Amino acid sequence: MAKAHKITGVKPLRSYRENARIILPQKVEEVYTWEPFIRDAARREELHNMRISIKRLRYTMELFRLAYGSPKTHSREVPVVANKRFAEFLGVIVDLQEILGDIHDADVVLEVLTDYIHPSERGAAAPGITQLIAQMKETRDADYEKFLETWEQLSAADFKRKLLSFLVAEPIQS
Repeated sequence: MAKAHKITGVKPLRSYRENARIILPQKVEEVYTWEPFIRDAARREELHNMRISIKRLRYTMELFRLAYGSPKTHSREVPVVANKRFAEFLGVIVDLQEILGDIHDADVVLEVLTDYIHPSERGAAAPGITQLIAQMKETRDADYEKFLETWEQLSAADFKRKLLSFLVAEPIQS
């Protein structure tokens, strides 16, 4: 498993919001370091590492949720709008983590199932195992295609830029 990237620029005496605007963009960038590998379905380890980076981003976003929805104002609408946008971004991150989790689960199951094929039998296995392997490969392939399609849609919608812009924006004041 890949180590988390070192976060720089955090100062203990800065506010919660200021540190959120420093930490979260770095977590987003960590996720995107794995992008060069995603178009190769055989890059299992890199896809898993991307999932772990996305999980770190998700949990860090959840930790800083309050920094993106509670500016001090007399209007009730500002926090609701900010919370809604934050929730939408977080929802996308959760979806990506789940799809990549399904891919990883399939990879683990395939590894376990192939252990049941004995080399001494020249690849022969019980018919049920062979069928399970074939089904799991289909499931994994479908999940992988779903991930790529989702990633391409997000890229076309300029998701990364929009997320980063939102995360570093000054709190809305009224």
